[in-house]
Amino acid sequence: MQTNVVIDDPQRLEDEIEGFKLDAVDDQKNYTAARLKLCRDSQEGEPVLFYTQELSRNFKDPKDSFGNRHLIKVFTPGRFQAAADEVITGKFQDALLAHKSTIPDYSPMTDIHSTRMNLFMDAPTAQFLEDEGIRIDGLTEDFNGIESVSATPFMDAVAHDATLIKRELAGLKGKLAFVKDDLADYLGDINPRYASEDVFAEALACTPKVPANLMQSYLSIRERMNKLEGQLGHVQSTIFQETAPKIRLPKAVEIQMPDLAVAV
Repeated sequence: MQTNVVIDDPQRLEDEIEGFKLDAVDDQKNYTAARLKLCRDSQEGEPVLFYTQELSRNFKDPKDSFGNRHLIKVFTPGRFQAAADEVITGKFQDALLAHKSTIPDYSPMTDIHSTRMNLFMDAPTAQFLEDEGIRIDGLTEDFNGIESVSATPFMDAVAHDATLIKRELAGLKGKLAFVKDDLADYLGDINPRYASEDVFAEALACTPKVPANLMQSYLSIRERMNKLEGQLGHVQSTIFQETAPKIRLPKAVEIQMPDLAVAV
């Protein structure tokens, strides 16, 4: 089985990481490079573990808001097991990035794969973790065990449905903005660009002189948007339910499933 965990001498590990990134660029693939590194506190000399994660999805969509992301977490003595759990949780979250609603195409084909996420450790860090009672073999097995999920025709169809829903929602949001601008003339100090939907709707309900045609336009657009948002939520749940059971999850991640699902 191909391993996604690389352990090497410190001098060679930097080359391994750069090689991994360059290979991804050459193949025009997105990648995530995660690393655990042991450092020492300059004052006390106590061990500190740094977990870093660099995500690059430059070949997905130029406007992708998650196109580049850097994550750094620090783990002090007494919390080293949490660092190992973070590694596994990060791999699972990487595998489920397709479910983030801010990703426009919502396609499992482009984001569900986690084979391009590698974990890098230098040999002294790996030995330190072993000395702390964290089995590197077990960590490697768990990390590699969160396999990529192949998109089925059903998931492709659902993703296509989500794309159509989001396109219609985007068009309705544009129409709603114009209607709210017209309504603002009757709402005094309410600025439709900054007021929340609840605040705007409450002000609208308290204003008796709003033209009936504008009110009807506002209500019909909001009704349609609410329906579409409900459909999109169903799509998100459907893809999550299809995907998550196919990923073999270590215990450290399984217990966090309800929390992770909230972010989907």
